[in-house]
Amino acid sequence: MNKVLAEYISICSQFRKDGLSKPERKQRHAMLSEWTKNIHTDEIPTMLELCEFRDCYGELCYNNYFIKSIIIPVVAADFENNGIDGIKFLFSCFRGHDRLYNNANSPLSIFCDAIGYKYNPIQLADLVLDVEPENLDVLNFKYYSLKSYLEFSLHEIPSGILDGMNGVSVSAILDMLHIVDEFQYLSERLSLNDDSALIADCRKFYSAYENYLKNLDSFKNFADYLNRNGIEYKVYSSTYYYE
Repeated sequence: MNKVLAEYISICSQFRKDGLSKPERKQRHAMLSEWTKNIHTDEIPTMLELCEFRDCYGELCYNNYFIKSIIIPVVAADFENNGIDGIKFLFSCFRGHDRLYNNANSPLSIFCDAIGYKYNPIQLADLVLDVEPENLDVLNFKYYSLKSYLEFSLHEIPSGILDGMNGVSVSAILDMLHIVDEFQYLSERLSLNDDSALIADCRKFYSAYENYLKNLDSFKNFADYLNRNGIEYKVYSSTYYYE
């Protein structure tokens, strides 16, 4: 086994997985910190070695020290050589870890940060799908990412619609409707959940908000527009949770 990976396993094996005391966490932190300082470039594992390690010790791949010191350099080297195996590896890390899909501590998010967001996660997903349109790891990631985006866009109803963290503009509505189309395609293809309510509400409220923005002088606010046009809604806290 690669020397650096063997040393990492040795450190991890000295501590139980959960429930470490503060002194134990401090000790592990110190040992992993020292481990990273002693890693030389020529000792970094190959892509094949990293994949074999993941297959045998998958749960050890999610420590930030390991992600930043091993996964990121290996994936970056592959990516710089126009490979996609490293990027595929990042998406494979979501298997059995659904909570990481929209988590800044996922290997994918950390990689995007490391390359200065030259590519964002969705762009990396599309790079893989251009070559492997049936890659299930990537399709699942894109499904959950778009679902989160759409759910969040509605969560301030009836105050308004969000595009990311900002209020949506008229010019952005068409692109958002295209996202709904893409999400509907993924939802029907993967059949993970019944997303019909979310899809219908996105189409309804996006179109309504576009009309509202084009006629701002005629209404007090978006809630006034919805009420006067007979468009039913409920506050997001009891409605916009599509599971």
